[in-house]
Amino acid sequence: MEDKTKRNLKTAMKATGLALGATYLVMRHVAKKQYPKSVYADQPEEQNPMQGRKVVFKEDANDPVNADGKQGHLEAVENITHIPTFYEKYVKRGFDVVLSFGGLVVLAPVYAVTALAIKADDHGPVFFKQKRVGTDKSYFELLKFRSMSVNTPNLSLSKGEKVA
Repeated sequence: MEDKTKRNLKTAMKATGLALGATYLVMRHVAKKQYPKSVYADQPEEQNPMQGRKVVFKEDANDPVNADGKQGHLEAVENITHIPTFYEKYVKRGFDVVLSFGGLVVLAPVYAVTALAIKADDHGPVFFKQKRVGTDKSYFELLKFRSMSVNTPNLSLSKGEKVA
């Protein structure tokens, strides 16, 4: 009986490994296909003009107050000349891929329940896209679970206005 249990366990582990490997390969293919779209490669007007440049903050009393309560703006001073090392390019990236894929597999049930709860609560999409700044100040799209109702009004406030 124990021999049959061990064989069943080995078979289950092989099947799980194959399923996870296939899932990884499919997800990698989809990600590579979506990459140009997610970094605005087809929309030059949406790309960050400071991409690949080192910037400094220049204080200027003529500029509006920013989120930090300071007046000023960013100025590009030089191009970035950093060349990634073997560790940065391959070892760190390998750890990132393995750990994030493992986390995705482990948390998949939580993500599924979250998606179902969002869909049950509101008729809108489960995810929304947000523009973020990434490596070398390039923009990319980040998918996030939607937490606000689709009917929430857009309250763009002018300087000095307050929410009632």
